[in-house]
Amino acid sequence: MDFKDALLDIKSDMIEKEEVFEAVRRGYSELENASNSEILEYFSLSSANELRGHVSNIKGILFEQEVQDKLNANGIETHIFEKTNHPDTDLQILGDNSVLQELQLKATDSTSYINQTLADHQDIQIIATTEVASAIGNEEVIDSEISNAVLEETVLETISPIPISVEGLLIRGALAFLTGGLLT
Repeated sequence: MDFKDALLDIKSDMIEKEEVFEAVRRGYSELENASNSEILEYFSLSSANELRGHVSNIKGILFEQEVQDKLNANGIETHIFEKTNHPDTDLQILGDNSVLQELQLKATDSTSYINQTLADHQDIQIIATTEVASAIGNEEVIDSEISNAVLEETVLETISPIPISVEGLLIRGALAFLTGGLLT
């Protein structure tokens, strides 16, 4: 099965809070062995601006894990790099004991960010969140079938019990309503 078909075949399930904690442990070496409570305490000391930066960082790491999980669940062997700041690519598609393809993964809703990445790395395909992939409409940008808004809100809800914006509060409320309260 082609990795693009694998992404389409498995729709996004609810992202569990524990997956967010795993992403934090992967992306923050100082929290690698921290308990969930210690992670929450770490982020509770952050200002609203710092928290936005943390959410963006964790969202990207979580996205990598979610894409890898979706592909692996469909029999596509993958590898994400241990370091979260690996240059140029984030995920490898493996087969026959070799790397078949390398891809970038982008958890964003910024079309300009994706367009700049396409210009900078014309030979590397991108797997992106649903919102931006559908807005771009370029065959080099593959829809992960994972929502940027859901990723962001799940991370924010997990590491900060208080919304940092009115928009965040409204999105959380709408998602909680649509999911029958699962996000509250």
